[in-house]
Amino acid sequence: MKPVRKLYYNMNITLLSVLVALLVGTIEALSVLATQFKLTGFSWTLLNRATDNFGTLGFLIAGVFVVAWGVSAVVYRARGYDEIEVERLA
Repeated sequence: MKPVRKLYYNMNITLLSVLVALLVGTIEALSVLATQFKLTGFSWTLLNRATDNFGTLGFLIAGVFVVAWGVSAVVYRARGYDEIEVERLA
């Protein structure tokens, strides 16, 4: 495997992992706040539904990772990153 390909893939997956972690953490934190302060309204109802359906959210996240991998592979090839010459240090 070429080092550039590995670096590109790792950067994309790391970025997506951070974004997903922030999303899930934000949903959890807001859910705790909503429960503690007994918040109501349309937004809080949607938030409660999201926390009640974390299994479905997990499947969506897995799908996002698959799509991100596919898009990453297409962009990698389309931009010609395989053609970048890498010098190896001895």
